[in-house]
Amino acid sequence: MPSETPAAVFVGERAIEAPLALASLRDLYSTGADLVTFLRALTSGAAFDDPATARAMQEGWRRFGFPFDAAALRQPNWPIEYAMGTMRFQLPWFLDPRRRTPPVVGHTGSTGTWAFHCPEPDLYLAGTVDQATAGPLPFRFVPRLLRELTA
Repeated sequence: MPSETPAAVFVGERAIEAPLALASLRDLYSTGADLVTFLRALTSGAAFDDPATARAMQEGWRRFGFPFDAAALRQPNWPIEYAMGTMRFQLPWFLDPRRRTPPVVGHTGSTGTWAFHCPEPDLYLAGTVDQATAGPLPFRFVPRLLRELTA
């Protein structure tokens, strides 16, 4: 059952007290289990009248540019690839030289939220830290989690 009260978003340990601003985003609030259910339907094509739509969302990947300033490093960017509403992410070999972490497909949110499918070994990963400054966190955390899960 959807909640009438939006989940808290934090900056550090302080909750953002801007209910009108948060409500104006008209965002979705869901559990990790909801995210995995949605991602399974999305990646399998079950979420669409035409299952070919799921394949189209994972074709024509375009890589984000390389960040050249400190501000850009705080936002998700290279080595993320983007297709039609879908992200693909894999650490480049020089950041993961001992063991190649498999690529993941899905998306992140602006508050450290993620929902990814790792086709090999068919894992679905979802989570959040609800931090307004944590946009890049999934790109550091998910590869470490994958290394642990696939060891």
